[in-house]
Amino acid sequence: MVRDVKIEEAKNYMDKAQDFYEAALGEFEKGKYDVSLFNSTQSIILGNDCYCIFFLGKRPSKDHREAIDLHLEASRGKPSKKDVVDDALEKRGTFGYTERNATREEARIMMTKARRFLDWVKFVTGIS
Repeated sequence: MVRDVKIEEAKNYMDKAQDFYEAALGEFEKGKYDVSLFNSTQSIILGNDCYCIFFLGKRPSKDHREAIDLHLEASRGKPSKKDVVDDALEKRGTFGYTERNATREEARIMMTKARRFLDWVKFVTGIS
């Protein structure tokens, strides 16, 4: 269920997103690609929360459809990063909750997507 959140809290979500991204980098360097990829996806999810809070004063629950729907609503017909959020949600489940292991390349790609997504959220919201 969608939750109302004070817009002032958006920066806290960006700070958390940045922390998970930095953790992803550290785990990547240790060769822990599953953990790195999972942290990258968590970074994107928290970045999306920041985006939705900033523009709507709402954040999605654990329901993946809500995350996508709110992202699109927050975009208000402008270019969105729905595909990045959708991919992160899918891969979070695949690599976090199944027997499948991430490769170095899969982890690297997700870290790149996370960095670009966070940079985009910072740009459109003005939050650093």
